[in-house]
Amino acid sequence: MDYNDYYDIIFAPIEEKYGKLDEETMTSIIGFSMGGPVSMSSINSKRVYASCELSVYPEQKKSTDGYKFEFLSTGYFNAETCQNIFTALGNLSFNAQLGNGHTIDVSGVVGDGSVSLVKLSMFSCSTYLNEKIAIYEVSPA
Repeated sequence: MDYNDYYDIIFAPIEEKYGKLDEETMTSIIGFSMGGPVSMSSINSKRVYASCELSVYPEQKKSTDGYKFEFLSTGYFNAETCQNIFTALGNLSFNAQLGNGHTIDVSGVVGDGSVSLVKLSMFSCSTYLNEKIAIYEVSPA
């Protein structure tokens, strides 16, 4: 798998709507697979953040809509809150099926209490090597 091609294809709808993603990816010394936070691509100036590793893990359960997927936030959260929410949802996606219209309690991972529930909404669906990959927008419920 060519990860650059993969993400160029599935992130094309984000860039079409919001502009070019920043060159640098937000990552941690301890990666998601080792218990760290999920990596994110962003347009920091617009507070647009997208997870960029979850859909490639074989442990991720396909969504209730039948897709591997990533998460997107468009202006609702700052980078830290977004990364906390995406990391929690990413971990949850290894154990439960998530999907369009689902509402999830994130009060345990958002320290400032700014949001307690988030809703997932289908943002886009792209195809890479005959597999459909969705992006679910995460917003306050």
